[in-house]
Amino acid sequence: MGNGLRPAGMSACLLAFAGLSASATGAEIAVNVAQPGHRISPRLWGIFFEEINHAGDGGLYAELVRNRGFEDSPTPEAWTLIQAGGGRGAMALDDASPLNEATPHSLRLDITRAGNGRVGVANCGYWGIPVRKGGRYLLSFYARAEGFRGPLAASIENLGVTYARCEVSGLSRKWKRFDCTLVSNGDDPAAYLVVSATVPGTVWLDVVSLFPEDTWRRRPNGLRADLAGMLFDLRPSFCRFPGGCFVEGDRLANAFRWKKTIGDIATRPGHWNLWGYRSTDGLGFHEYLQMCEDLGAEPLFVINCGMAHADVVPLAEMGEWVQDALDAIEYANGPAESRWGALRAAAGHPEPFGLKMVEIGNENGGPAYEERYALFYDAIKAKYPEIQLVANVPVSSRPMD
Repeated sequence: MGNGLRPAGMSACLLAFAGLSASATGAEIAVNVAQPGHRISPRLWGIFFEEINHAGDGGLYAELVRNRGFEDSPTPEAWTLIQAGGGRGAMALDDASPLNEATPHSLRLDITRAGNGRVGVANCGYWGIPVRKGGRYLLSFYARAEGFRGPLAASIENLGVTYARCEVSGLSRKWKRFDCTLVSNGDDPAAYLVVSATVPGTVWLDVVSLFPEDTWRRRPNGLRADLAGMLFDLRPSFCRFPGGCFVEGDRLANAFRWKKTIGDIATRPGHWNLWGYRSTDGLGFHEYLQMCEDLGAEPLFVINCGMAHADVVPLAEMGEWVQDALDAIEYANGPAESRWGALRAAAGHPEPFGLKMVEIGNENGGPAYEERYALFYDAIKAKYPEIQLVANVPVSSRPMD
C-alpha cells in the first residue's frame, strides 16, 4: 500500500506547487520610502586578515623569497646547494659575525673549487617563484666575503633556462647591501632565484629579498597586485588586523609585538607563528595601516592585552603592554614630530593614518580579561578619548563603546 500511495502523494505536491505558482503571479511589493526602517551601520561589511596558512608570507605579502633571513629553521630551509661544471662547495647556517641582532644567522657558502662551472645556492620561494615576460623584479641582499675575488651573480632560472641575470662586485669582510633589477625574458610560474660564483672563496648572505616592481599601488615592501585588487573589489568598510590567534601566540614569547614589525625589513626579527611556521613580519603594522588606507577601509587594530593561549602577564607587569597600545595609536595618528609619528613619517607617511578603532585582545574573556580590559580602557581613554574601543566579550568593569 505504501508503494501505491507514493505517486499519488507526489502528484498532490506537484499540484499544490503549481497552484501556488499560479496564485503568486499577481503578487505586489509596496515600498514606503517615507517610513524608513532600522538604520544599517556603514560598518556592517568588512574584512578580517590574519597570518594563517601563509595568507601573508607567501600570499598577500609580495616577497618572493622564502626564508630570506635564514631564521626559519635550524637548516637552510627553502635553499639548495648548486654545484655545476665540476664546481664543489658547501652551505651552512652561520651565527658568527651576524648582520644585526634581528637576524642572528646568515648563510655561509664555501666554494672550494669552481671548475668550469659554478657553485651557488637556489631558493624555491613559496611553491616556486612566479615570473612573467617583461616583469621587473627588485633584488636586494646583504653579503660579505673572505678569500673571494670574483663577482657574485644573481639569476632567475629553471631547468637550464635563465630568465634574468645580474652581477655585483666589491664584496669585502664587512656586510654590504647590494641591489639590482632583474627583467624576465619569459614566463614561468615556478622558477628559482640563484646566487652563484665561478671563483673559490667564502661568501656570507643575509636578508635576500626579491619583490615584483609592480606591487599594488607600487608600494615598497608591498602587496601582490592581484590579491590586493581582489580585496579592493570587495569594498570593505573596515579591516581588522593582524589576527586572530596570531595576536596572542601560543605563549607570550610568540605574541605579535607591533614595534618589532616596523622599519627596515633587515631589522625585523620576525617570530614563530602558532599556526606552524615563522612569520617574517614584513607585512607589519605600517603595511597594515597603508593597506587599509589604500583599500578605503577603516583600520581596526587588535592589540595584545597581555594574554596568550598558555600564559598571562601578571597585572603588576602590564605597564609595558598598555604602553604598547598608546604608542601604536601615536604611530598611527601622532604628528610627524612626535616620537612614534616621526618613525611613521620616516617610513614614507608623514600624514596621520587616522586610526579610530582599537580592539583590546583577541577572543579573550573571563576575570583576567576584565582586569586587563580596564587597564587598557582607562589609559587609552585618558589620552585618546576619541578612540573607539572594542571588547572581545561583554564587560562590566568599564563602559562599552
